[in-house]
Amino acid sequence: MFILPSKEDADFIVNNSKQFFRKDDSFLDKNISIYHYKQAKFEEFEKFKEKGSYELRGLTFVENNRFLALHKFFELNQAPGWMEEDLKDKKIIKASEKIDGSLVQPVLIERKIYLKTKLSFDTYQAKRANEIMLKNSSVKDYILKKFKENKIPIFEFVSPKTQVVMNYKNEELILIQVRDLNTGEYELDFEKEAKKYNVKTPKNYDVKNLNEFLKLAEREKDKEGWVLIFEGMKFVKVKTKEYLKLHKLLAKIQPHDIIQAILEKKDYEYESVLNKKSEKYEYFSDTKTRFLKKYNALKKEAKKVLKLSKKEFKKRYSNHPYYELFALCKNRGIEEFDPWIKKHTARLKGAKKFLELD
Repeated sequence: MFILPSKEDADFIVNNSKQFFRKDDSFLDKNISIYHYKQAKFEEFEKFKEKGSYELRGLTFVENNRFLALHKFFELNQAPGWMEEDLKDKKIIKASEKIDGSLVQPVLIERKIYLKTKLSFDTYQAKRANEIMLKNSSVKDYILKKFKENKIPIFEFVSPKTQVVMNYKNEELILIQVRDLNTGEYELDFEKEAKKYNVKTPKNYDVKNLNEFLKLAEREKDKEGWVLIFEGMKFVKVKTKEYLKLHKLLAKIQPHDIIQAILEKKDYEYESVLNKKSEKYEYFSDTKTRFLKKYNALKKEAKKVLKLSKKEFKKRYSNHPYYELFALCKNRGIEEFDPWIKKHTARLKGAKKFLELD
């Protein structure tokens, strides 16, 4: 059912598609090859399906030993075969909460476990995941047991510091799936055994109808959504309406987004959803402080300009980098200040220039 690529298959895909790539690394004197994709175009996955393209999502080779991650699957209504029309009459065989963290995958090197994110052993998430595992012997024992069964447990790491969208209060490793390393098949009832080892798992839902999840998605709060497994092992992501709204705001915070929010007096939207301990909040706060310092200084200067004669104004400000802004305010009034700033910081390049980030 799952087509698992050899290293040669994975290299063939990378060499024949601009969508996929290979990252070569060295870890503990071992040659590491990690396969992933730059975009998620359905057509490219389909083109190389028979070579195992759907597995190139953090697929890792340590020398010639293959370690699977999750296969690629799409959100509801994101691609052919994942449309509501395709799935409305199909039976859901398992439904669990989708965790909004960083995918963490164990690899076994000389009988020792090392956790990595999709692309790296060296990220904060990977390092903290390893620390959590080493402090919790039962988690380590569980992973070793699954490897002995030739299966790989796959986790999500959540942390206030590395907030994606959802605001998790604690750093945790959450077991989300278990796969057979030979066949790629998923273990559907892994939660029972995981519980014996005190390994945390997502909440499962006893809902068998897609329409019911669509209703839940309209009203549920404080969760990303669900991973639904339909008959025939069709995996589908369904996300809540609230999450999609927050994701649009938080997924990629850029200087121009923050500046526009401040000027429109909507920066409270960031303040209300960002964890104060997160890197994203630190970035938001630093950008806001930097912007307001310059904004307030320029506005104070612009107000002084209004009191000058035209001759004195030109004498003092003709070579000033914000001469255009000051001239506009002098001719038309200080109310022109905010619209000018907004226009000239609406794009990333302009915002970076204003913040002197280049």
